[in-house]
Amino acid sequence: MSEAKYVPAIGEQFNSVWTRGENKEGITFKGKDDKEYDMKFFTDKSHFEHDIALQSCYYGINGVGRKATDKTYRELIGFPKHKTLVGDSGGFQIASFKIRKEVCNLTPIDSLRWQEANCDVMMNLDVPPTLGKTVIKSDFINALNISVKNFQLFEKERQRNDNILLNVLHGESINYQDIWYNKVKDFNFDGWAVGMKPPFDPMIQAMGFLYLWEKGEFDKNSCKWVHFFGTSGKHVTPAIVYMASKLKDRIKVSYDSSSYNIGSIFRTFYSKWDIGPHFAFGDKFIHHNRSLKRPPCHCPVCNSIPDIDYLNRPDIFGGTLISLHNMMQYIEYNDYLNWIVNTRNDYVHDLKNHKLNNKLLYDESKNKEACLSSNPDKFTEYIRTVNRNEKTIKSLEMVDFVIEDGNTLKNAVKKFERWLIPQEIVTTKQKGIFDF
Repeated sequence: MSEAKYVPAIGEQFNSVWTRGENKEGITFKGKDDKEYDMKFFTDKSHFEHDIALQSCYYGINGVGRKATDKTYRELIGFPKHKTLVGDSGGFQIASFKIRKEVCNLTPIDSLRWQEANCDVMMNLDVPPTLGKTVIKSDFINALNISVKNFQLFEKERQRNDNILLNVLHGESINYQDIWYNKVKDFNFDGWAVGMKPPFDPMIQAMGFLYLWEKGEFDKNSCKWVHFFGTSGKHVTPAIVYMASKLKDRIKVSYDSSSYNIGSIFRTFYSKWDIGPHFAFGDKFIHHNRSLKRPPCHCPVCNSIPDIDYLNRPDIFGGTLISLHNMMQYIEYNDYLNWIVNTRNDYVHDLKNHKLNNKLLYDESKNKEACLSSNPDKFTEYIRTVNRNEKTIKSLEMVDFVIEDGNTLKNAVKKFERWLIPQEIVTTKQKGIFDF
């Protein structure tokens, strides 16, 4: 089975820190052990090493990356060759600029060439049909048509075949997914990126995954990678980890977000594994947390801090250290879920075969959900304890309903419509021109 990988999306705050200093080598932080840290997360001088990251080509070209006049962005920040850099095509920025009635300084060929120069995993330049609002069909079709033209260019002009280039799926209803998928399914790419909205909803992420599953995309040898755009957190991550466990290990699964960077922006310090209330440093800390003498954490970042007042300082160190701490919480949460999800799969396998601990738990006369409820597997039990979000549990059940029990996605939408987002419920009930 495969495992999900959390991919930190690199923010401009990090890029700025990394490219400061003489000879563009960046600045360092001296910890209480007198060791100097480079404020990154991918070198042997970092507080910890993570083997994957994401950068949007828009910022790689127009942001701090523009300093890379005689080298690639990857070389500029010192990202190692043996680690994986994922490229974001910049479609989100193009759509955002359009909403503001501004022109985005990014062309399709720029996106392709920048990703080829820097990235191990590349994204096709899609235009998201919706950014946090209910989709209008004319807007959806327009975004699709522009995306298809970009995909055609990427397929034709691609110069590297030693990296991975992902197709993209959009559509928050089966009907819209059909429209999008039928236009893009025949491109010669290496996997899929799922762009379901809203990104924080585990049910809609599961729906996009199950759509590709039902279409047989994961059975193709050409499918090497599946990525979920711009999502993370304690409600969605368990669903992604669980979906990844249903795939063969030859398919890599990843998801990205920049949420951890709230440390640099607002000095927000995440509690353990993003569970429970968060702390605030800076001005808010001075007023509310004066009795705190050390960070309430023993991660490598917090263990290096000589004095908690470092997190209140107005310089770049405080916010960057908090962001690195926050990132560590996402990474550890992801790793723990990957470990514990094995218990869920073992449990479902034994339940399906009518046995667990040599005792009959389920037969045709009993209700499967009742058995699961009275004899919870450790993964579900953990999610219920730390999340208390019914949508997360229902997303796991919907995955099993289709993959384990052999039901169709259409029947799954009907069964779980109470927990699906409003546009999916509405579109499945409409009649007339949209033919839902």
